[in-house]
Amino acid sequence: MQNYNNLKVDLSNCDSEPIHHIGQIQPHGFLIILNQQSLQVEQVSTNIAAFVDVVPEDLIGHTLEKLCSGQGYLMLEKQLRNAVKLNPQLLHLCEHLFFGFIHSSEGKLVLECEPYFQGADQQRLENTQHFAQFQTQLNTLEGLGEQAQLVVNFVQQVLAYDRVMLYVFDEDWNGEVIAENVKDGVNSYLYHHFPASDIPAPARTLLEKKHVRQIPDVQAQPVKIIPYISPSTGAPSNILLSELRNPSEIHLEYLQNMGVHASLSFSILVKGKLWGLIACHHLSPIFIDYWKRQVCYLVAKAFANAIMATHEKRDLDIFELYKQREEALVQQLNKSGDISQGLFSGDLTLLDITQSASAAIYINNQLTRTANAPEEHEVMAIIEWLAEHRSDRVFSTRTLSKLMPGAEAFQNKASGLLALEISRYNKEYILYFKPEIRETITWAGNPEKPMTAKTEARIHPRKSFKNWEEIVKGKSHPWTLNELEITQILLKDLTAILLRNQADQLKNLNKDLRNNAHELQTKNRRLEDFAHIITHNLRSPLSNMKGLYNLYQAEPSQKVASEVMSRMHVVVENMSETIHDLNLLLKSALDQQTDGAADVAEALRKQEQNLQPVIAESNATIRTELAVLAFPVSKVYLESIMHNLLSNALKYRDESREPEILVKTWENDATVFLSVSDNGLGMNMENVGSKIFGLYQTFHQKKESKGLGLYLTKMQVESLGGRIMVESEQGLGTTFTVQLHRQ
Repeated sequence: MQNYNNLKVDLSNCDSEPIHHIGQIQPHGFLIILNQQSLQVEQVSTNIAAFVDVVPEDLIGHTLEKLCSGQGYLMLEKQLRNAVKLNPQLLHLCEHLFFGFIHSSEGKLVLECEPYFQGADQQRLENTQHFAQFQTQLNTLEGLGEQAQLVVNFVQQVLAYDRVMLYVFDEDWNGEVIAENVKDGVNSYLYHHFPASDIPAPARTLLEKKHVRQIPDVQAQPVKIIPYISPSTGAPSNILLSELRNPSEIHLEYLQNMGVHASLSFSILVKGKLWGLIACHHLSPIFIDYWKRQVCYLVAKAFANAIMATHEKRDLDIFELYKQREEALVQQLNKSGDISQGLFSGDLTLLDITQSASAAIYINNQLTRTANAPEEHEVMAIIEWLAEHRSDRVFSTRTLSKLMPGAEAFQNKASGLLALEISRYNKEYILYFKPEIRETITWAGNPEKPMTAKTEARIHPRKSFKNWEEIVKGKSHPWTLNELEITQILLKDLTAILLRNQADQLKNLNKDLRNNAHELQTKNRRLEDFAHIITHNLRSPLSNMKGLYNLYQAEPSQKVASEVMSRMHVVVENMSETIHDLNLLLKSALDQQTDGAADVAEALRKQEQNLQPVIAESNATIRTELAVLAFPVSKVYLESIMHNLLSNALKYRDESREPEILVKTWENDATVFLSVSDNGLGMNMENVGSKIFGLYQTFHQKKESKGLGLYLTKMQVESLGGRIMVESEQGLGTTFTVQLHRQ
């Protein structure tokens, strides 16, 4: 079990002094700790006999019937049960009237009693009237300094303390006296600063919970609570929120070093957070009754409300202006194709939504800075430091040089830093900078020597409160809540824009991927078809070659050799023609030849020469109507397409009439057309349908038909992004039309 009796405040635990287990109270009242369920007394202060006629040991283990019996106890029991709803309460104990302060602590009821002094009614009435006047006057003042001075004047009037100060905390919990009322001959601390160590973290936490704290006599002998260890828990009772709890030894010594013999403080909370204190000092012991304390507490609350109302109005006006600018800046960003230009080069810039002096953004591997910003290498050093050492999405400081090594070199430009993380992975940030402001601060004593230690390792507060001037360097104006909030809104909106842009880019990439996948699938399918073509078209000539070889092997005579060589010549010619067709087919399957423009008349003339034997044999007539002279394809493609369509028209001619072929070109907007019409056999399109362009598809009994020409033509046209259409009627003829877009 922990030895609570040996707890000491030493050099290792001075910031966590166990004041909640102090086990002592101040002597201007008495304390009783009861079991919350049974209301039996578990602990009591040893001075109770000075207020009521009872021995403290006689109360332990019993109810409070010893203090009031019969109906009086029933009334007291009811008051104890309802203490949370109404506190304090007037209690009648042993024919005496007390203020009863009751609170719950770890399953116990802590009852503290202060004597109730008769004849305070007139004073209460006057204080109530004065408070009403105070509120009226407070509402007419807008400046913080005037309001603070009104507060200390009123409190001094009510309490008659020698010194009343209004003490404000900064972001580092250092304090400054911004208003003061002192009697003649009393030291003034107006505009003096006090280090954060004067009111350590546990004390500040307590001030947020316990808003009024009185020490009537710093030299008063503390009163013990017996037993120190609670019989029900085996540990000291928690009396942190006690009215009478004895102050820590360090705090008492601190006050004595200031020459103070009595103190009273009122917490000023703004939005639930400790903002400042009304600190009252008296140079001799003095007790302030509940009524006076209460009216001053109401003054502190009224002042806090005034601060909040004034700040909220001022903040709201400024924030509304910032919000309008931020929305306009986002619209500017949406119109700009470049984030940096949108934030720096328009009618509004990043600087218009803060009070910063300069800014920078690093995004997409590009740094953009405003004038007066740190140099490029300095900004990049800040970014590296942020990425490595700061996990906050939004980070702000007014003393960068205290946190970042090397920042002293540019603290004149960037003592204050507000960093908004766009992407930690890419080290992308928006940075705002505020320059250094050098100021002279007057401390009440040397802030670098807040405490001393003697040989027994006992902490002692500083003894000197003489003026100590310090020139503060490396500090900027603070970042306001408005600046922090509006820049976070900008970060959110910028992130939304970036995500939208990335979504658009991803959409386009997916579209390209789908197109590429489709194209690859098409090419793969064509390659598969090509493999089938090779297998099919080369099998026959190779089989012929093998058969001829076997024939010669069976009868190797000169006559057979001559016949074999004659037949081999035909086989080789056919094979050469097949390989030529396969080469064109492969080229169509894999190439995307769309550059240039081919002369239609020249391509037609060349194919007429190639097909001259067939044209002459069939006595065919070829007419032209060429409205478009140049076709947006390569010469090879146009010649191949022209050859296949002309040869198809000649191949499937009607033997009962001479072939008539019409070659036409025309255009419509950005689309060009090439058609080849004939008066040949024609087809029944209901039966043929889309099969006409299939591989190895033939629809007439022609021995020279291979089913490759139209398939090859369709592949070529589609590889150019066009399409081929057919119109045909059996017995009348066929028209093939190629449609292409100009590039």
